[in-house]
Amino acid sequence: MQNQFRLETPSSKTMSEGTLEIQPKISVLIPAYNEEQSIGKVIDGFRLELESRGLPCEIIAVDNNSSDATSELARRHGALVVKEEKQGYGYACIKALREAQGDIIVLSESDETFNPRDIWKLLVYLEEEDVDLVLGSRTTLELVEDGAKMDWFLHWGNLFLAKLIQLQFWGNCRLTDVGCTFRGIKRQPLLKVIDKFKEGGSCFSPEMIIWCLKSQLKIVEIPIRYLKRGGESKITATRRKSLIVGLKMLKLIITQSFWQE
Repeated sequence: MQNQFRLETPSSKTMSEGTLEIQPKISVLIPAYNEEQSIGKVIDGFRLELESRGLPCEIIAVDNNSSDATSELARRHGALVVKEEKQGYGYACIKALREAQGDIIVLSESDETFNPRDIWKLLVYLEEEDVDLVLGSRTTLELVEDGAKMDWFLHWGNLFLAKLIQLQFWGNCRLTDVGCTFRGIKRQPLLKVIDKFKEGGSCFSPEMIIWCLKSQLKIVEIPIRYLKRGGESKITATRRKSLIVGLKMLKLIITQSFWQE
């Protein structure tokens, strides 16, 4: 009997024409570092979206050594809070992915830059049997909100690095954004690659993409809305910081052919 994920109805299980349709549990993962201004709204947004269609879910916030009330507010808004003591965006993402118990795992941000309604764009593609990972792209200018952190430098930098990965894995993917956290992956494909993730800093996003491609996962990229963040940016606050992150990503992408499986 074939198992399929179905998102249209709130019932947990139905039988139809010999097919068992199972409502997937969704894990929404939110790495956070000093995001008390926004994390509560982010958690509420995702929970309300999923509850509106009766989908079972868990929301996990990973506190990466915050010195403000991030953890307290995340708990107050109903998230499971776990700690990651190793400082770094990548370490927090990897911790979140290891903690997730869902059939579909969605990685997001804690700063309000992503619209929770866009989770349906990920889930629709993840219903397909031949799709393992769905990546969001912030480079569709029509979907970038005024004031969002996506100027010409970040736009073309992300696009260039994404195309460099696409060139190295020609015929296996189409990429336009290398640094977008918002993505969804099925549980079984994630288990194939999670032990390969080592990047603890700001280069985690391209590392995850590359390992998924090396492991022959099927990847689809979709345009999503990119909004003005709440609070202060930690990674690309200045042009200099953006350039440093970009150069680190370039080195990682160029040297990926030498990585050991």
